[in-house]
Amino acid sequence: MRLARTLIVPALVIGCTQHPGTPPAQGLSAFRLPAINLTVGSDPVMTASASASSNLGDPRRMAARPAVAAQVVAQYEFVTEQLREPRFVGVSPLAQAQMERGRAALRAVLGIAEAAPPAQVIAQLTALAGALQQGNVAAAERVLAAAPFTRPPGDVLATLSAMPFVPDAARAASFTDQQLNRAGPWAID
Repeated sequence: MRLARTLIVPALVIGCTQHPGTPPAQGLSAFRLPAINLTVGSDPVMTASASASSNLGDPRRMAARPAVAAQVVAQYEFVTEQLREPRFVGVSPLAQAQMERGRAALRAVLGIAEAAPPAQVIAQLTALAGALQQGNVAAAERVLAAAPFTRPPGDVLATLSAMPFVPDAARAASFTDQQLNRAGPWAID
């Protein structure tokens, strides 16, 4: 039984992550393993926050991986919006302010309209990541040719392929991830 726990738990933890994953719509997903008395859960905000913090803190993880870079920026947008939800009232207000500043910096780097609605940005970046993941450059260019993108598709693809370090976004994602990892009302029981 001990060997089974040793092998199953890491596999479940790996399977529950979104790296890079898609920012989910809402809610928690969890399941229980009664044989070993373990509840495995995934909070989409926590998962997206960890991914954004990890990848933006070390852009080498995204080097030559434009699909991952697009997804990480979508996750960052997702977390920025989710921090407005009442369940995150205990998170430092500085986290929201820093995430907003980081979002502006990321949008400037990628040529995304500053006033674009976050839901549209998330949807477009997620569609872009999906097209790139499938190797469909034509579909990716169609996504990039539409609003909210303001730069030529080739420029955005080049930026995503060599994603630069964006200090404001990296600091904000790291701080927010630390805040979310403190015990709070948003934690999974």
